[in-house]
Amino acid sequence: MAVPYKLTQDTSSLSRDGWIDRALDRLAVDGIDKVLIAPLARELGVTKGSFYWHFKDRQDLLDAMLTRWEGVGTVNIIDQVDKAGGTADERLRRTIELSMEQVSVRLEPALRQWGRRDKKVRAALRRVDEQRLLFLKKLFGQLCGDEIEAEARSWLLYSLITGRHLVAAKPAHIERKDLLQTCLAVLTCG
Repeated sequence: MAVPYKLTQDTSSLSRDGWIDRALDRLAVDGIDKVLIAPLARELGVTKGSFYWHFKDRQDLLDAMLTRWEGVGTVNIIDQVDKAGGTADERLRRTIELSMEQVSVRLEPALRQWGRRDKKVRAALRRVDEQRLLFLKKLFGQLCGDEIEAEARSWLLYSLITGRHLVAAKPAHIERKDLLQTCLAVLTCG
């Protein structure tokens, strides 16, 4: 089973991070109803006691999953892009690269599905979407100088990043792996 996020060096089955990673993977594959302590313990090859060493209860795990997703899929990417520096165009390109490397295309839809029935998750999704869009808008603003145009471009790119997995058709003339960068070139007229 592939782990949707690689955040720490210690993701062994007995670590808190190991539990969170496995739970995020289970969410991505089967949905929130399958994120259960006993089956996760069996998958990890440990006892439920390991779980209770790290978490107070299932809700504590669910909260930790949201925190991890928000940190790795948003805060860490923005930090990496900011630390690398460069022009707005270079930073947008780096944002796409990191998003494709570090954000699971299966996890994002599973989180959004979970958010349809959980107010806390819905609030986290809204917070993350707003933070991601604000970051993209800032970069597009540096390129085009027009706030409305920057907002429209940020929405277009963000929709492409978050929704690319929903389209079953293959691009006719662009390799799928190059599609987002090519779309960015259109959005930046570069």
